[in-house]
Amino acid sequence: MKILCSDLEGTLAPEIWQEISNEFDIPELRYTTREISDFDELMDTRMRALKSNTISFKEIKNFVKTIKPFEGAKNFLSSLKEKYQIVIVSDTFYELALPVVDKLGGYPILCHHLDIKNNYISSYKKRQDLPKKQVVKGFASMNFECFCIGDSHNDIQMIEESEGALIFAPEEIKSSYPDIMSFTNYNDLQDFLLK
Repeated sequence: MKILCSDLEGTLAPEIWQEISNEFDIPELRYTTREISDFDELMDTRMRALKSNTISFKEIKNFVKTIKPFEGAKNFLSSLKEKYQIVIVSDTFYELALPVVDKLGGYPILCHHLDIKNNYISSYKKRQDLPKKQVVKGFASMNFECFCIGDSHNDIQMIEESEGALIFAPEEIKSSYPDIMSFTNYNDLQDFLLK
């Protein structure tokens, strides 16, 4: 049995920070790893934006609970369970992602942590550097075979470490990595993974 390592945001569900940006009208939170590939630079931008706005973590958390996965995402993952163990590998944060992951079926997720102080997001803690690549290397060291899917620059590190494919990737990402298979819907990817 293989392990399917799936990205979360942009792959199974909307970009959480973009949804927060739209809800609270903070344009600087719209950026993702599609626009800023350096994760620390991206998070510094987000932290500055949060510090210049007074939105409590409670407000953010209550809003995040309303975010729904992409249509078909839950059924897609469920259809693969006989052939794949499923792990979500993401550069998101437990404090934001768990309500969305629960709606997908409660699969294990490996991601980062936010520091919350006095009910405000103050900073973040990365699980490790190159976290997606390290997850796949860790599974490989235990003789697991992985297939990885994602949509953005930060997913390439795990796709190149194993078998993998892009799904819902923008043209810029697809053209930057022409040797990586790319899918535009769950049905075609499901057919490929179950063949």
